[in-house]
Order: sequence, then C-alpha cells, then structure tokens
Amino acid sequence: MDFYKENLRNLLKKFDDLFSKNIDKDKLASLHAPLVQFRSDLQKITSNVSFHFLTEEMKNYIDEAKANENLSQSEFEGKYSYEMEVCKQLGRAGWVVSEHSNPRVIKEWYDFLLHQDEKKISTYFEGNGCILVNILKKLEQEYRTAPYKIYYSNAKYYFDREEYMTSAMYLVSLIDVRINTLMNYPKNIRYNWQKYSVEGFGNHLQTEFIKTNFFFTKRFLFLDMYPSLIEFLNRLFVDGEYAFGKNTEPPYINRNWLLHGRSSRVIERYECIQLFNALSVVEFVFSISNRLN
Repeated sequence: MDFYKENLRNLLKKFDDLFSKNIDKDKLASLHAPLVQFRSDLQKITSNVSFHFLTEEMKNYIDEAKANENLSQSEFEGKYSYEMEVCKQLGRAGWVVSEHSNPRVIKEWYDFLLHQDEKKISTYFEGNGCILVNILKKLEQEYRTAPYKIYYSNAKYYFDREEYMTSAMYLVSLIDVRINTLMNYPKNIRYNWQKYSVEGFGNHLQTEFIKTNFFFTKRFLFLDMYPSLIEFLNRLFVDGEYAFGKNTEPPYINRNWLLHGRSSRVIERYECIQLFNALSVVEFVFSISNRLN
C-alpha cells in the first residue's frame, strides 16, 4: 500500500506543478468545477486509501523538498547518510539500486542482506513483475550497432543457455567499455582504484547535483543509485585484498580474475542478473545526465 501511496503522491505533485507553471489564475478559476469532479472521482478510485492521509503526506513531502532545496551536496548526503550507507552496502553485495526500485524494495533488499539471503533478491527481477525482461529489452534497444550489439547479443545468448561464465565475460567487458566511455574520466586518473571510487566520480557527481532540481530525482540518484553503482564497480574492477599474488579468488565476479583466465569458481545465474542490472543502471543514470544538460 505504501508503494501506491507514494506513486499517487508524486503524480499529484507533478499535476499541481504543471498547473501552477502553465495555467494563469483566470484559467485555473474556470477549471474549478472539473477539478472538484476530478478529486471526487479520485477519492472513489482510492476508496481504500485515506485521502486525508495522502494530503498530509503530500504536504510533508513538499515541506521536506523545500527544506532541502538549498543544501550543498555534502550537506544533503550528510542529512541522509543512513539511506546512502544502506545503498552502498547493497552495491558491495552486487545489487545496484535500479530505476525499477522504490523505497519499499530497497528496504526489502537490505533485509535480505542482513539475513544473508541476498540471492533472494534475484526473485525480484524474475518474479511476476518481469523486471529482467524489461531490462533485457531496453538494453537490446540501446545496443543497435557494433561492437556493443555483438557483446550484448552474445551475453544474452549464453545467459539463455545457462552458460553463465561466458555470459559474464561479455557483460563485464561491456560494462567496462560503457562506463569508461560515458564517464569521460580526466586523463590523470590511471588506476581502477582511483576511477571506481567516490573520488573518481567526484567531478561528475558535483556537476550533476547542481543541475538536478527536483528533490525526488536528487534523492534517488545521489543517495540510492550512484552510491550503490560506485560500490558495485569498485568490487567488479578493483582487486583489493584479492590481488593475483595472494592466490585467493574473490567469492564474486571480478574483472581481472575473470578476463585474465584466472577464475575457477562456478558463476551462478543471479550473478549475471546483477551484471545485466548494473549495465542497465549505467545507461539509465547517464541518459538522465544527458537530459539534464
């Protein structure tokens, strides 16, 4: 129920913003009767939800948005540090918060993580919502030309045939080239531990934060999606304590171990789902960035 309340609240706020920005007071007055009827119809449709409760929630949401509109990036992140840390932990476990997520889903994922049942998160993608199907369709539309189309097609081909190591090889390569192309890192950043960190993304995040005005978008991007994505990329591309010299392979997919022929562990289906999801988020956050320009 909270999910539907949240979405309805956001819909009504957008509806209110649209009217306040595009319709003058005289025109708005002439629409009073139709709006009253609209409210009445909406109450009937949502008879199982307290409309008064939604109104109060909308007011609280707007007040919160106003209170945060002038915060700097560091102040914003500091105020919501707990939410940000939750999403970082999800990224470290391989699960990037996606455009298909919402606060309820993030909480459920975190609960799975706390109970060491994170593999259950994959059911979110392959359950009744068909999230994975939507992700795969979107990526297929995104990659229409070589070489991206070749790598994605092969990743999907081997995933469907349950050859998950081969699928993962193509997916990791594709994530590697796409994030490097889209991020446009400064030339002085040479090492993966520099690139795939908060510092490596620093300039990009600062620029995007300034351009983002809508509170909900800012919160979802900079507290949820980017923190989980950066942690995931760091796990995927940085050896850390699992350097080759130590001869101990990490218990998750790592780019160097996989693509340098050093990996001997069995790669499971849910790990490829993690990679498809992360690739989808990479494309999504940078498409948002382009629209904000």
